[in-house]
Amino acid sequence: NANLILLGGEPTLHPDLDKCVKAARDMGYSSITIDTNGYLFHDILNKIAPGDIDFLSFSLDGATPETNDKIRGNGCYDQCVSGIQNAVELGFKTSLIFTVSNENIHELHMMPELLSRLGVNRFFIQVIGIRGKSAAPEKNQLQVDHNTWMTLIPSVAEQAAGLGITVTYP
Repeated sequence: NANLILLGGEPTLHPDLDKCVKAARDMGYSSITIDTNGYLFHDILNKIAPGDIDFLSFSLDGATPETNDKIRGNGCYDQCVSGIQNAVELGFKTSLIFTVSNENIHELHMMPELLSRLGVNRFFIQVIGIRGKSAAPEKNQLQVDHNTWMTLIPSVAEQAAGLGITVTYP
């Protein structure tokens, strides 16, 4: 009854990820998910089948390239969206992780429509962890305050759920 989430760094960088997925399925894991930035290295979508994993989970932190790429790096938005489109086309179930911060919360309301258009099945809205680079003094305003969270997140979650997308948030 164990679940396996392969995450990183970037798990698709490993040239034998497909073998790991197949071994995990053979060992009886009840759920296998690969968390990815969307670059999908080593032609992973052609080395595994949709039945080999339960979800490909993509990380996107903005509804537009401007916001996402400011956080994740230039070109990441287009690469992630392309990865989602390719995965959906091939029949993989997909999820998306959006880490809410003061740098992207202004676009959160745009996410349900984007996810619906892309064919994403699940939406994880998560709190930014204040550690590492995000804990630096000049970054101390990244975390959204409780009142803002409670005002915005439930309504966006409800909007996404209304589009048939399963939503999880703290």
